[in-house]
Amino acid sequence: MKLRHVVLFGFKTAVSEAETSEIVRRFHALPAEVPGIDGFESGVNNSPEGLNRGLTHAFTLTFATAEARDAYLAHPAHLAFAIWVGQFIEAVTVVDYWAEV
Repeated sequence: MKLRHVVLFGFKTAVSEAETSEIVRRFHALPAEVPGIDGFESGVNNSPEGLNRGLTHAFTLTFATAEARDAYLAHPAHLAFAIWVGQFIEAVTVVDYWAEV
């Protein structure tokens, strides 16, 4: 089994397209900076259901162990990103789960 760490962002209305692109770029850079990330995916919501509650961007990180996830959460690169991105975020949801394949 793999541990999935799902992060959903909803940006403040004043956030520009360039700022959004920079946020995505910086998030995508984390796997190169933080050991233990086995997989990384991201995308923009396109669900026709209208149930996203303002959350528009999804990021999924995969870890082999809870310890690897915990090391990521405490890693200086992740902490710096979390502090920096906070100025742009209206809403965030994080869900972790063990993927049953």
